[in-house]
This record gives sequence, structure tokens and C-alpha cells, in this order.
Amino acid sequence: MAHIEVIAEYNDAGAILWADAYPGAFSRGETVSKALEKFPKALSEYARWAHGAALPNLAESDFVVTHAHQTLLRVDDADSDVLFPSERLPMDMTEYTQKKQLCIRSAQDFEKLLASIPQKDRSLRKSRRTFYGRIPCSAREMAEHTNNTLEYYAHAVGVPFGNEGGLLENRKRFFRALESTPDFLSPRVYTDTDGELWTRKKLLRRILWHDRIHARALYRRAITFWQKERIENPFHFIIEK
Repeated sequence: MAHIEVIAEYNDAGAILWADAYPGAFSRGETVSKALEKFPKALSEYARWAHGAALPNLAESDFVVTHAHQTLLRVDDADSDVLFPSERLPMDMTEYTQKKQLCIRSAQDFEKLLASIPQKDRSLRKSRRTFYGRIPCSAREMAEHTNNTLEYYAHAVGVPFGNEGGLLENRKRFFRALESTPDFLSPRVYTDTDGELWTRKKLLRRILWHDRIHARALYRRAITFWQKERIENPFHFIIEK
């Protein structure tokens, strides 16, 4: 198969790898090499969810790093600010519609996972603080954090929006707000209050990634408390209990 282009975001604390053609796929590690070891599994999981079929027999040699971004952020805590070169390019309606549908389905699947958790307010992990404050510890807190971040993303790309309702309802409201802005497919680059560069194409990737990173954490924790068969796994995570 042709090489899959990878974007590496890294510093001395760790690395995150992204696949340009698979906007919700990522892997993390202490180094770029360690993250690359995990990438075949991560990409196959994502492809099974997004496209209905895993990518078989992937190996590290199937990936080529085409862009490397050194960041000052806590990538070891899943912070990120990279803007892909491709995310500076125009986005046509076909690409937008495909990514929008994935973002809507991701919200639906997160709610499906949440609904299967028997005790949504039970703490599933020890409390600690990260760059964004105290980590969400219960299923309900994880879902609320995932939902509430959308307002920040929206403001980063100039979309007036306030969070309201559950994850799926809020997600649909956001897309209506986005589509009501002038030239909503414009490749304009925005700079947020922290100096991070954004485009609306990047925003769609970040929505998918943010859903996925917290859904994985929720699923991984939930199957340590309840039988694996009892917990829905719509994202097709492969996690050994």
C-alpha cells in the first residue's frame, strides 16, 4: 500500500502522531518512535469506526512523517496546537459534509457509550490536575467536559456559539451556527487568545480527536468496573482489560 502521511507533534515530554487522511486518528508516546509503534493499531481502530473496515497488516514502515511540529504544550497530557499544512487549504462542500457527518456520528456514539455506563456519577479514576484544570473523573463529567469544549473551539474560529443541551443536540446546534457564518468554508487562519492558529478544517479534526480521546478513557475505565460485554463500544476500541 502507499505510505500514509503522518504529522508529528512533539517536545521533550512526549509526542502525538496524526494521520492527515484520517482526521480522528492519533497515537501518543514518550517519543515519536514510541508513538509510531502504537500507530498501526490506532489507525486500524479509527478506520473500523469511520469507514467500517480496519486497515489490515499495518506496520511502522507504512507511515512516513511529512511534517514535524515542535510545541511548548503538554503533549504528554494530550494538549495540542499543531495546524497541518493541509488545514490551510480550502475545504469544498464534499469534504466538509463528510467530516461533519463523522462529527455528528461521533457525538451519537459517545452518547451510546455513556448510556451503557450503569453508574454515571461514580468516580472512575483518581482526581488530578492538568493544563485545563481538574480532570473529569466520572462518566458524566467526561461527557460534560467533552461537550463543553465545543464552545471554546467555536470561538477560536469566529463562530458565535454557547453550549446548550446534550452532546448530540449541542453538536448539531454548532454546525447550524457554523453554516450561518459568511464564507464558512473559507481557509482563513484565526489566532485565538493563547496565540494558537486555527482554521475551520482544523476544528473538525479537533472535534473528532477530542471525542475520541475522552471516549477511549471512559471506555477503558468503565470495563475495569463492569463486565466488558455490558459496556457499549461503538468506537471499536481494542483494550485489554
